Amino acid sequence: MPDDVCAPGALVAEILGVLLDNARVNGRGAVRLTVRDLDDALAFDVTDEGEVDGETTRFFDRGHTGDGTGEGIGLALAHDLAASLGGRLSLTSRRPTGFTLLVPVRQDKAGGTSG
Repeated sequence: MPDDVCAPGALVAEILGVLLDNARVNGRGAVRLTVRDLDDALAFDVTDEGEVDGETTRFFDRGHTGDGTGEGIGLALAHDLAASLGGRLSLTSRRPTGFTLLVPVRQDKAGGTSG
């Protein structure tokens, strides 16, 4: 992250941890994390080589899992944390599976870092 951009690092790290673990446990193949600078936001894309089938409207609901093997807490927590940052967590690709975390950032006028 550039030195003049401020974002809440600990919460972003927690959300990315959930997404990476979800891809490792439920996805297939290589897992990739890509960061894109959108000027007023950062986009974190987590993808794997798997696919999402079926209904996705309840993907971020607590207690709901896609295949019934988990507790349905991780993605719901990550979704809530993203909202608490003023950001958004979305399923952005079904094949290959991709999630995008958008986090608003602010430019530090003094050129230092914080967050």
